[in-house]
Amino acid sequence: MARTIEISICCKHCNKWFPSPIFMSDSESFSTTTLFENELQCTHCKKMTGCDKENFRARFEDGGFLGVKT
Repeated sequence: MARTIEISICCKHCNKWFPSPIFMSDSESFSTTTLFENELQCTHCKKMTGCDKENFRARFEDGGFLGVKT
């Protein structure tokens, strides 16, 4: 289990990255979590954007994760 350093989300409207308000403590928690139909407001364009593993970028002590759409 590697500690989480950072999780960011790519807005599906403006394609800019911003810090995620959703946080997992380690890589194991992240890999077993299901994120589905969550929405949050982009800090850049202020539009509501989906928040799932497809537009997530996470950095852990031992590596990282980059979503399919990023």
